[in-house]
Amino acid sequence: MKEITVYKEEGRYCSFPHVLKLEKKLIAVFRRASNFSVKAAIDGVHTHHDPDSEICSIESHDDGNTWDQESFKVIYKSNYGVNDPSITLLKNGDLLLRFVALKITETSKLEYFPKKIFSHRSEHGLVAEVVNNLLMISHDEGNSWVEHSEINCEEIGPSCSRDPIIELEDESLLASVYTGAPQRADISWCLRSFDKGITWGEPTIIGIDPQGKYSERHGKNFNETSLLYLGNGEVLAMIRCDETFHTTDEFMPVGGMGKLFISRSLNSGMNWSEPKDTSIFGQPGHILKIGNNKILCTYGYRKSPFGVRALISENNGSSWDISKEFVISEGYKSWDCGYPFSLMINKNEFLSIYYVNDENGNRFIRSSKWKI
Repeated sequence: MKEITVYKEEGRYCSFPHVLKLEKKLIAVFRRASNFSVKAAIDGVHTHHDPDSEICSIESHDDGNTWDQESFKVIYKSNYGVNDPSITLLKNGDLLLRFVALKITETSKLEYFPKKIFSHRSEHGLVAEVVNNLLMISHDEGNSWVEHSEINCEEIGPSCSRDPIIELEDESLLASVYTGAPQRADISWCLRSFDKGITWGEPTIIGIDPQGKYSERHGKNFNETSLLYLGNGEVLAMIRCDETFHTTDEFMPVGGMGKLFISRSLNSGMNWSEPKDTSIFGQPGHILKIGNNKILCTYGYRKSPFGVRALISENNGSSWDISKEFVISEGYKSWDCGYPFSLMINKNEFLSIYYVNDENGNRFIRSSKWKI
């Protein structure tokens, strides 16, 4: 196991990374927020909603052994706060970047009443509204980016996600998104596009708990969902399912805890099996096909010792042997870490990227290279 710092900057809160392997380089994207977020974490009032936040990228040209700091660039910055970027490599060679945009306003400066409040943190004096999942596209392997569209579906309204869009054989796209909290428990949805992400529709439910119709505290929250296409119309979904908002005796104001559930579609996401509890304690999970019937799941672990763990299924995700769980990284001081994504570098050699916290309250991006 080799741990490598991808990007770290004092006074900056760096989190929610995603990594993609191209022919001659790795490209990682992540969120960089201001000292306001760093100070909030130090004070024990963590926030993931910061109006001074941006989507950034950095590259490696040696399979992740080192990360070229001179390649760092800010991809997107506006008046919105941002969260949870991920990239998809399309069959035509373009890169499609998805991230969440939030309208974050000081309560003392609100000149209207929000349509739907996503978060009201009185301790910060801020109200957040979900704008939507926004998309950007690159035609030159991430060297430059242009605004593309947004994942706009009238039937469900503005949505969040943390996971990459997936592309099927016919170049149609599927996106996992979620809506609901805090007014009701989160619902995990699958949306589709037939025009490279310009328009989206036909929402199908991956996970929902009817008991949560009055509050996120009344039921299971099905939200951040990793999709894996297995071919011939079969799609596996690994769903984060939050059932509590406490870790030990600490309330978590910007997330929850629970197990991972799986669901499966046999018709390209048009409908889904009832979510099944895997018994994996993780927040959230990422799934990756690594061989014949073998699927790797990496996930954040928000109980002490906080960190990142993994499991391998030998039967295309139908079952997971918890006794074979292994640790990728652990020992951090706060639950506010994780969000891993993994990729295969070479046969039986993997890279997992995630975010961690240090003794000064900074959040930064780290990766681990490891072998089975």
